[in-house]
Amino acid sequence: MMKAALLYGPGDIRIETVKDPEIGPDDILVKVKACGICGSDLHVFKTAGLEALQNPIILGHEFSGEVASIGNKVQGLNVGDRVFGTGYRNCGTCLWCRQGQTFRCPNPTVPGEGLPGAFAEYVVVPNPMPGQMLFHMEEGMEWEEAAIIEPLAVAAHAVRRARLETKDKVVILGGGMIGLNILQLARAMGVSTVIVSEPSLLRRNTASKLGASHVANPTREYIAESVGTATGDEMADVVFECSGTSIALKQSPQLLRPYGRLIQVGMFEDEIKLEPEFMSLMFQFKNITWRGSGGQRWDMALEQLRTGQIRTRELITKRYGLDDIGKAMISQLDTELSIKVMIVFP
Repeated sequence: MMKAALLYGPGDIRIETVKDPEIGPDDILVKVKACGICGSDLHVFKTAGLEALQNPIILGHEFSGEVASIGNKVQGLNVGDRVFGTGYRNCGTCLWCRQGQTFRCPNPTVPGEGLPGAFAEYVVVPNPMPGQMLFHMEEGMEWEEAAIIEPLAVAAHAVRRARLETKDKVVILGGGMIGLNILQLARAMGVSTVIVSEPSLLRRNTASKLGASHVANPTREYIAESVGTATGDEMADVVFECSGTSIALKQSPQLLRPYGRLIQVGMFEDEIKLEPEFMSLMFQFKNITWRGSGGQRWDMALEQLRTGQIRTRELITKRYGLDDIGKAMISQLDTELSIKVMIVFP
């Protein structure tokens, strides 16, 4: 038997004792050592949006831990290995799965998102794929440091989707974990103008420490004017929308130059009405490219970490044990006090 945090409904998360998970031939079982609270975890915590898939839900996908057992078809891993990353289970029925291209499946499930996650003492990792989606921790790497590589990989995917060049002028709307990692990746690539718009003083100060050329408070400033001043009225080549708010989204075309790129990273919780004026400015007058960004680039994240130009540990602002996960969720919701809240295990 193990302890796990089960979400029954919006804000209703409970610590319960449940049966130890069982693994199949293509799975591994990981004893969880650390798991970060992601913005998508908060989204489900507030809305219970995955109830149709699994009820109750065990969230948590930013984890590191120790391999406890291994399915007989899994290669490249041993009991006791220190690992981080994830695995996925494809749907098996879509066009791509039927053609044998399971990596293109549009409906995969992963631990914490469709499958039981890592806010528990143990988590099953399906189809781990060592070196591609699940990785051995390097010598000297700490559990918490490994657990926050996943959001860095998400940020790396967004940066690749943007096709950033060193000459680009960049605006990041939302200075949470993903936004601050995008900031660091852009600076590591040589981008000199990176503007971060964020209401939280804590996050604005952190953005400045991490190399933002300008920071702005959207509750006090007209962001289009701030971006114009910072760019010599040229406006941005790329906007990363990381807040998941309709206000930020609707600001985006005003911040971009013609033929700019808008990268949608944030998840929306509320219905968004896109007025004709927004659509016209986006597509008829400015010819803006609007790209989605869902996924990870683990290789890029690990490469950048090894260079020492990316600082992730200082983004962990609070730590809680599993028994206090309700407090941890509330803490993560308070952007004035937290950037990344971590659940740690003995």
